[in-house]
Amino acid sequence: MSRSSRKKKKSIFRSTFYRVYFALVALALVGIAVGTVWLRGMLAEYESAQPIYVAEDVARLFEVSDFESLYDLDSSAADIAQGDRAFYVRSMQELTQGRLLEWTEAFSTDENERRYVVTLDGERFATFTLVPSGETTRRGTRLWRLGSVTTHVQLEQPEPEPEPETTEEPEPEATPAPTYECRVTVPSGYAVTVDGVQLSEDNAIVTPKYLFETGFLPEGVQNPMLTEYYFAVSNESPALVVTDETGAAATLTPSEDKPYTWSCEMKEDTAYRDQYADAAYALAQQVAKFTSKDASKKKILKYCAPDSPARAIFDNLSNKFATPHTKVSFANQEVSEFYVLSEDCFTCHVSFDYILKTKAGDKVFPTAYTFCVIRQNGKGMLYNLQIY
Repeated sequence: MSRSSRKKKKSIFRSTFYRVYFALVALALVGIAVGTVWLRGMLAEYESAQPIYVAEDVARLFEVSDFESLYDLDSSAADIAQGDRAFYVRSMQELTQGRLLEWTEAFSTDENERRYVVTLDGERFATFTLVPSGETTRRGTRLWRLGSVTTHVQLEQPEPEPEPETTEEPEPEATPAPTYECRVTVPSGYAVTVDGVQLSEDNAIVTPKYLFETGFLPEGVQNPMLTEYYFAVSNESPALVVTDETGAAATLTPSEDKPYTWSCEMKEDTAYRDQYADAAYALAQQVAKFTSKDASKKKILKYCAPDSPARAIFDNLSNKFATPHTKVSFANQEVSEFYVLSEDCFTCHVSFDYILKTKAGDKVFPTAYTFCVIRQNGKGMLYNLQIY
């Protein structure tokens, strides 16, 4: 057989080209396999580090009525139970027994905080927060820990311990008349009468307060003033009457959280409310959509006045941690507290339920904003806002 014939029958595995080729293919397959394992591990580690798992552990304490553990975590426990641990545990278990307890994530403007609301039969019962623990996973994903727990209840005070019996009969003591400390906050210029006596600095502690925080309104716009009256009465149900500057009766609203505390809102400008309520609600929807990444920063900034605090808020507000969702909707909207402060400035309050449709079901976020709107070049522009 000739040398040329032997060359034609040479095996491809003895060829330098094919040996290099197959080696590279094998190396690529090994790299793909290693990369797949690494990526799978990274995703699993990222998923396990999500704050929802820490939140579930905290929420489970409420779900199983483990108020023995919650006493040490609840920042309000010592106040509402006067340091009586057994009374706190017993009262909280009785309060929640047989009632529907649910929890959901609430909106927070701080990217380093996760806030959650616990409800009892649909009413707010408690809130708790998560904060970064300062530690990370092996691949750098930050971990979370419990920040705070606060319950929002008013418990009846525990019965005092009975006095030890003595052989000698104590002399009867005069029982002092009970007193009830009260607070009433009204717009300045309104008159407050308690059991027929008008309050003044002679019979109450009178404290002036601004309606809005300093800097919330544009320079030159007068901040409305409120007056708080602090006084004590011996009548458990005092007769309170409030009248405005014209002598017309005004409505007092009792506080939901604090006993013997009432307030009276300023008069709304109903004409402004009727004219601009829809526009205020539409603006609130755009703000909510921005917080969930359903509206761009460029779009929301078009509603803000140049060089305004509102523009600075949106420039610094991060929405990269928005809950993943496919659709948004709104319910239970309410527009109120329309106050005209000048020809070119008014404020209003907007509240609603913001609903995100997720794979796990609808997530409902109770949402509220207070807007300060100014007129510039004939258009209403957002000057400032408060997010609740």
